[in-house]
Amino acid sequence: MLQKTFTGRTVEEAVQLGLSEMNVTENQVKIDVLKPGKKGWFGFGQCDAEVNLTIIDPELKKLADLNTTAAPAEKSRSVVAIQREPFIKDTSELKKSTAAELLKEQKPADGRLNISDNAEKTADYVKAVISALDIKVTSACRIKGNDITIELFSDEAARIIGKHGQVLNALQVLAQTYFQNIQKSFVTVTIDIENYRAKRKETLETLALNMAGKAKATKRPVKFEPMPNYERKIMHQMLTRMKDIETYSEGREPNRYLVIKAK
Repeated sequence: MLQKTFTGRTVEEAVQLGLSEMNVTENQVKIDVLKPGKKGWFGFGQCDAEVNLTIIDPELKKLADLNTTAAPAEKSRSVVAIQREPFIKDTSELKKSTAAELLKEQKPADGRLNISDNAEKTADYVKAVISALDIKVTSACRIKGNDITIELFSDEAARIIGKHGQVLNALQVLAQTYFQNIQKSFVTVTIDIENYRAKRKETLETLALNMAGKAKATKRPVKFEPMPNYERKIMHQMLTRMKDIETYSEGREPNRYLVIKAK
């Protein structure tokens, strides 16, 4: 189910009830306050709060769509497949020793190759890391100025993406480090699969607006889980034009997080 309505004595209570029942986190849903609720006066005029929770996380939406459109037999196969190949919850599966060995093996002797050749070398390196996890994958490179996008293709995209894109982000860090190791120039490397980056951008923008509304309603800062710099930047830019909202980052990498606060 992609959305559901919940009630509680307060908005916060209704939201927490919804998050618990749907087994999701606040960052994975859009929250619409249907009724703010009233405390009443000595028990008179009391009204419960009512909120609507809509799933906006791309991975959860995909799973929900599969569950609602697949035939019973297909549902069983989908569940078995998910259980057999779970999300990689911990990016430590990309073992440092394996990555280091692959880097040593893949590094070309001549670092003066052009950007196109080095992009392909970087893609091969990323595929070697993924293959070490017993995942079949192919790739295609797109180059625009100093921006390289390595598009991955695999039947096991969910495993490559990981929870909240953690595995994909880890692969992107490896790719960026590898490319800079073989070509000393300022180039940005992006790793993408099944248009995840665009979907994630849309999710973050919706989440930013949603949490800005919460910050104004509660008059309290809203703190997010740690996320990469470029994802924080998306949310910063989305809220720049809101004069009654300010955003800033706190903490140190890789645990730096975004804060949204009403002025």
